[in-house]
Amino acid sequence: MVAVIEGKEEAAGARYIEFRVYRSPTEPDRALGSWRFPEGGTAIDQSKLGNTIEADFRFAVDCADQHGIPFVWVNDPDELFPPWTRPR
Repeated sequence: MVAVIEGKEEAAGARYIEFRVYRSPTEPDRALGSWRFPEGGTAIDQSKLGNTIEADFRFAVDCADQHGIPFVWVNDPDELFPPWTRPR
C-alpha cells in the first residue's frame, strides 16, 4: 500500500517518489505532473498529451506500488492539484 504525503519529511527517511505538479506552459488553466526518484534525480515519466493529471497521478502511485516504494510525495507549492481532487 502506497501512502500519499504532502511533505517529504513525512517519509521519515523512507524511499518515496516525488510527484511534482506544475502549470502547463501552453494551457495556463491546466496542471501537469512529472515524477522521479529523488535520490537519483532522474525523471521516471511526465504528463502525456491528452492525459489528465489524475491519470498521471495514478501512474505514479502504481509505479511506487510496483517497486515497493511506500510513499508518493505530492510537491504542489501552487496548490494546482489539491488533495480533495486526487483519485483514491
